[in-house]
Amino acid sequence: MFVDLSFFEVEEGMQHVFERAFRVLVEEARQSDGCLSSELVRLDEDRRYVWVERWSSREAHNRFNQLLFGHLLPRLPDLERYAQRLTDRDAEGYVVL
Repeated sequence: MFVDLSFFEVEEGMQHVFERAFRVLVEEARQSDGCLSSELVRLDEDRRYVWVERWSSREAHNRFNQLLFGHLLPRLPDLERYAQRLTDRDAEGYVVL
């Protein structure tokens, strides 16, 4: 099982807008072949979120990423105005237990 964690920081006052827009991405992932779970988690850290995705394989995740970056994110251009992906905190891995 493959796990992908993507961290975000959202501009003050835009948290509900971010959550509503990001719901589309979470749901698309959930409907994709090989997705075991997809959740957006609001962290205890101020204005920070993590998108937790669990996939049957890295290949399934890569197929979804083609859809994500090729079609889904371009439909949400305003997302980048109020949310920043914290790439220095992103992580990938495999479930061991």
